[in-house]
Amino acid sequence: MCGLIAALWAFYLVRCALTGDPRIDPAEPIHAVVGGFLFYGPQARVVFLVEAGVFWAIAVGLIAGHRWGLVLALAYMAQVVIGHLMFIMAYLNDRAELYHVHLAANEGPFVVLLTLYLWIRACDVIFAPAPRE
Repeated sequence: MCGLIAALWAFYLVRCALTGDPRIDPAEPIHAVVGGFLFYGPQARVVFLVEAGVFWAIAVGLIAGHRWGLVLALAYMAQVVIGHLMFIMAYLNDRAELYHVHLAANEGPFVVLLTLYLWIRACDVIFAPAPRE
């Protein structure tokens, strides 16, 4: 199920990269945050396409039942948690980004809980010995 959701999210990110994000005002330039850095315009479109590729790889790994799919999902979620924290710290004093900082601060606990849930659920699978043939 998670693999299917990751694949759908990958398609959504490609759509956002090609046509813009439907959640924001069309007059506002498209923006993306990676590693705490804020990107606008064409750079944001590239970030969306790279994220779509990562989510597609996660989806393929999870659907195929490979451990690397879980490891990639955990690594991506760790990047999201660290990126949220870095973005909040970097743009806290910028009044123009105060709304986005507020949104990131509100998303923070959910992202941390989601990462911890993924870690707890995946820990046995990742660190279990490989099955013998």
